Amino acid sequence: MTAGAGNVFVGRARELAELERAMDDARAGRGAAMLVAGDAGIGKSRLVSELVRRAQATGFVVFLGHSIDLAGTDLPFHPFVEALRPLGQRWDDGGQVAGSQLRVFEKTLAVLGDRAALDPVLLVLEDVHWADVSTLDLVLFLAHHVDVRPILLVVTARLDEIGPGDRMRILADGIRRSGVGRRVDLPGLEDREISALLEAAITTPLPPVVVQAIVDRSEGNPFFAEELLAVAGDGDGGLPHSLREMLLHRTTGLDRATLQLLGVVAAAGGEIAYPVLSAAFEGPETEARECLRRTVQRGIVVVAPDSDRVRFRHALLAEAVYGTLLPGEREDLHARLAMLLVDRPDSSPAELARHWAAARRSSEALPAWIEAATQAERMAGLAEAHRHLERAIALWDRVPAAAELTGIDLADLCARSARLAGHAGAAPRAVELARRAIDLTRPDRPHRLADLHVLLGEYLFQVGDNDAGLAALRDAVDLAPTQPPSPERAYALGSLAGGLMVAWQFAESLPLAREALAISQEVGAGPAEVRARTVIGVDLPQHGHPSEGLAELRHALRLAEEIEDLVGLDRAYVNLTDTLLKLGRVRESAREAAAGIAVTRRHGITSQLLTANYLEALLAAGDWDEAERVSTTALRTLAASFPYMIHMHRADLDTGRGDFESARRHLDAATATIRPHHLQGTHEAQVAEVALWEQRWTAADQALHEALARVTSAETAQLRVWFIAKRLRAQADLAALARAHRDAEAVRDSTVRAKALLTEVRRAATIASAVTPNADAWLVQADAEYARVCGDRTPEPWVAAATAWDRLERPPNAAYCRWRETEARLASGATRVEASEPLRSAHAAATKMAAVPLLLELEALALRARLELRTPEQTTREDPGLGELLGLTPREAEVLQLIAQGCTNREIAQTLVISEKTTGVHVSHILHKLGVPSRLEAAAIAHRLTPPPPYSRGRPLTEP
Repeated sequence: MTAGAGNVFVGRARELAELERAMDDARAGRGAAMLVAGDAGIGKSRLVSELVRRAQATGFVVFLGHSIDLAGTDLPFHPFVEALRPLGQRWDDGGQVAGSQLRVFEKTLAVLGDRAALDPVLLVLEDVHWADVSTLDLVLFLAHHVDVRPILLVVTARLDEIGPGDRMRILADGIRRSGVGRRVDLPGLEDREISALLEAAITTPLPPVVVQAIVDRSEGNPFFAEELLAVAGDGDGGLPHSLREMLLHRTTGLDRATLQLLGVVAAAGGEIAYPVLSAAFEGPETEARECLRRTVQRGIVVVAPDSDRVRFRHALLAEAVYGTLLPGEREDLHARLAMLLVDRPDSSPAELARHWAAARRSSEALPAWIEAATQAERMAGLAEAHRHLERAIALWDRVPAAAELTGIDLADLCARSARLAGHAGAAPRAVELARRAIDLTRPDRPHRLADLHVLLGEYLFQVGDNDAGLAALRDAVDLAPTQPPSPERAYALGSLAGGLMVAWQFAESLPLAREALAISQEVGAGPAEVRARTVIGVDLPQHGHPSEGLAELRHALRLAEEIEDLVGLDRAYVNLTDTLLKLGRVRESAREAAAGIAVTRRHGITSQLLTANYLEALLAAGDWDEAERVSTTALRTLAASFPYMIHMHRADLDTGRGDFESARRHLDAATATIRPHHLQGTHEAQVAEVALWEQRWTAADQALHEALARVTSAETAQLRVWFIAKRLRAQADLAALARAHRDAEAVRDSTVRAKALLTEVRRAATIASAVTPNADAWLVQADAEYARVCGDRTPEPWVAAATAWDRLERPPNAAYCRWRETEARLASGATRVEASEPLRSAHAAATKMAAVPLLLELEALALRARLELRTPEQTTREDPGLGELLGLTPREAEVLQLIAQGCTNREIAQTLVISEKTTGVHVSHILHKLGVPSRLEAAAIAHRLTPPPPYSRGRPLTEP
């Protein structure tokens, strides 16, 4: 399932920069000693390995030695023996002791100094916490004597490692006092860095929730993360044996009483108040205090500042210690802790429930889990509340008279848990719980059954089973009695209307929603009224009444906030932002989506659909940096509700930025979670977009043909206009290619198909223009593409198309049209000055978005036609160079400019007359200084900050 990630280097930019500065000093003859300190597994060796790689690439000679964790007598000077063996350094004279220790030290310094006279030296000694005293003394001696030599001494150590005396403290203090020594402490990696490390190691995709769990449990320790990843597919969630043994090494040699105290802390989970700890400890309070002192001194547990709370230094160490307890010991400990906590005012129901459950006291645990869920809901912890109820459901059958004990039946418990699962984005589980609740409900409760079928239908839509979702909603309406009017019937009608709306059946949806609204107002059912208005607000613009629709949606939003209808609040924001997008109000949609995400998040709701709408608005508005940030976060925490939407929008972004392989991966992930026909052809349209930029025009045409086959109704006319405009682009490129090959028959075929498509797009636009202004802009672009098919290269159609997209505030579309306008101006004999104007506008927009494929096309066109991408004023104005802007050397700035033009290392080396190896070193330094993982991202930064340099290497078009 996984490949080792040991060679992957992520994060540590600050620490590596500090080490590189010391390396620069050593190269200049100012030697230094660096102590790299951190916990086991934190990445000391990986950091030093990266330093070694960079040192070797820049002319350092490297000597590397390791200390060994020996069970017996220390091996004197072992890391030095290993490191300096290539220099012929001897540590004895024919078996006789080589004089005093000082002679050994001076000889070692002399050997290193002689070698440093030829090349700067990097001496690395790893794991000196295991080294003998003589080795540590030699390290300190060198630290005090390398100051005038081109020598960099780097040692790694765990400063809290168990060992005799205070050797590590003495070592750290001695290096600091040397005058040239510095200490580099390695904290845990950030979550995003651990995620990047895992992504590099994963060969078979894991669910995002599993990856996030590894990130959380590892607490920033890369070794822990990799070990947890290695057993991620096993399903038990336990610790790998190797990791458990490494963690438990800290407890080696502790007496039985101290181990017993650690068992109490481990069973407590998280933190434990000292009074509870001492009361649960089987011994006098004075002994508990001494045991705690020993564990703190060893760095096993920590006491919170200004508090009496005790916890393990790392949660995985707590897991390892807990795993050493026998089952009977665990149950006894948990029962003892529960009884101590039950009367404490600072204890929580969740804490009590966990202890009662672990003690196998189900009758106490069941009501405690339900109370814990109620408390979590009050605190907007909806995901936690769902988990608590899941535990209660698992205990239900073990508790006699559970309904009487808890005051709730199992059907209600399942329904409540289903709603919480939906809020938390766990739609598949919500479907299961809703079905179980239906099965447990008696037939003589029709109103209850109607509500449950609505739940089921809503969650079926979230998992992508729209047909089954509609069927469940129709069942809900059939089950809800028509008389007397009831909130349940109003809600069922509004929900069915919503399902039909999602299925683009607006004509059937609107009358049902209005009926639902009338009933809800008659019976005073607030949630049902919110539901009806959220549907009416979407339906009305589809019938040519946009202002009335937006008013309904804002009314629904206000009402949902007033009555604290969280489901309705989420829906109102989703439908409002989606409607604003359709009405061409892109930036307003983005603002409302950002506000909605903040509001729903405060209530504990994971609104993946609202996030998808936010991404769509950001992409349309050209705010691609924010779209990348939002989509990266959303993918890292991807929920099971509407997961395909996030993947689709990330594919759109990756296509625009030229990462076509990533786009295809996300498109594949989208189809894995939903049947493609439910996406109304948008999946095929996105596949076509990738093909268009890759100049696979036949494949693009076929994908768009399939997309059009999925949208044949009048309600989907707006999609047809979009798809046909894209298909005409493919036909125009095919026709241009045919002309280049003098293939008259192929030109004629493209022209015939394009003429039929033009007739069709105008027919569809007649319907769609009453619904969305986007259709008008796509129609104008379709006309321009048709002119290109016919070989008409007049610029006016493209001017009209770009202007239409400008009015709708869609820079990506406008930039594309201005690219085509520039081509048309050149073909029609315009001057370079006239042709440069739209080209510059398109280039500025593409640069801001880092739209790499479009940038390459624009720069290739500028190069072929000898057009200036900057105005004379911009050209003569003194701009800061890349080196000044990004902290690069002049040579690195030159290399980055060539990277931005798509040059390979070989091409860069040839252009700058340097070796390919030196080019690789420069590229590595650039990526490190910019804090980016790939050349593509470095190129994007360069594009944002500067125009292409004089030696711009544009990619020639296939079309002449």
